[in-house]
Amino acid sequence: MIPGEDAPDPVPGPEPHPLDSCEDRCRLRLTLRDGRVIEGLHNAVAGRHFLHRTGPGLPLVGAVEGPIEAGDIRAIEVVTTRAALLEQGRELLQGPRVPGREPVTRDDFEHRLQTLARAVAAVPEADWELQIRLKRQFEACAERIALGPGKQAWMLAEARWARKSNASPTMADLWIEPVASRSCFARPRPQDFDPDPAIRRRRVPPPPEVRADPFSVPNMLAALLGRDLKARITRSGDPPHAAAHIQVDMPVKGRARFVLIGEPSQGTTGWRAVWDGNDSKPGLRRRRLSEATEAYRRMLAAMREGCRSVQPDLFG
Repeated sequence: MIPGEDAPDPVPGPEPHPLDSCEDRCRLRLTLRDGRVIEGLHNAVAGRHFLHRTGPGLPLVGAVEGPIEAGDIRAIEVVTTRAALLEQGRELLQGPRVPGREPVTRDDFEHRLQTLARAVAAVPEADWELQIRLKRQFEACAERIALGPGKQAWMLAEARWARKSNASPTMADLWIEPVASRSCFARPRPQDFDPDPAIRRRRVPPPPEVRADPFSVPNMLAALLGRDLKARITRSGDPPHAAAHIQVDMPVKGRARFVLIGEPSQGTTGWRAVWDGNDSKPGLRRRRLSEATEAYRRMLAAMREGCRSVQPDLFG
């Protein structure tokens, strides 16, 4: 370009599409210039606009109209907004909302979940559809604070228990055993209802008397791990330090492991080892091989001696 000459005029961009201002996934009714009136869900894909139509005379999965050109549209009518459609879907899945304000604080979430659990428990078994919808409301609220399935199961079982007893239930009242896998069934802690995930993740130390007992559940696990054994807690009581099952794997090929069962006994925790296998010929052979290993002797030593060092006072 010669200096001093005017720059060429910029090429004008494309005209805005009349559907650009319509939110995605809302329901629209369009009047086209050819006289047709079409209605469906608006979908915007890569700057192009489509309408997903359903109804009589159309395939079961519906039909897609488009891409719809700007010049083809004479009039646009919003039939249902996206928010209204989402609310309709929520009500279809969860039923009418159980009265109560939206939870904000820790106490709000605990109260709301207890209310929803009682609502589920109050529905007769014959009305299973309403029961399912109310349970979905409960699960949706629990998901907001990442309350695990095991703790949700506790709250629902506790609500059913409350309909026949005013006493505070134990795990044995609500579950088939006094111990359970924490992923399946566990009492929620107060901090589990906190909306702050950092507070929910915060660990609560066991009481001083539990830390002082060399045979308590956490100390027995520490004793086993301290002896280079492969051990983990598979089931816990309520509270978790009251009773537990600890699985100890043996260095033998196949399923070779013992379960240490810990139960309260005269102010301390008593332990007994149970072979976690069957009585078949291969199973009994693996047991004999396991009992001949050094790992088995270290396991028995841990059961006799407990944890070598305990810390009753965390700040001592």
